[in-house]
Amino acid sequence: MRPSPSSVPPGSGVFDPPPAAAAVPWGYLLLTATTVAALAAAAVKAARRSTRPPVEELREP
Repeated sequence: MRPSPSSVPPGSGVFDPPPAAAAVPWGYLLLTATTVAALAAAAVKAARRSTRPPVEELREP
């Protein structure tokens, strides 16, 4: 059975020594921001190109 985090004694090797700086996943953040921007642009473009009222779009099977 694993001990709970509060019962782990200091110097157990989990973060011994602690990291010098926090790691930032810049590639992942850039990919996520690019994806969100592309989805937003596609939604805006689709909304602007739609010529029928939204109610008709929703009722269509």
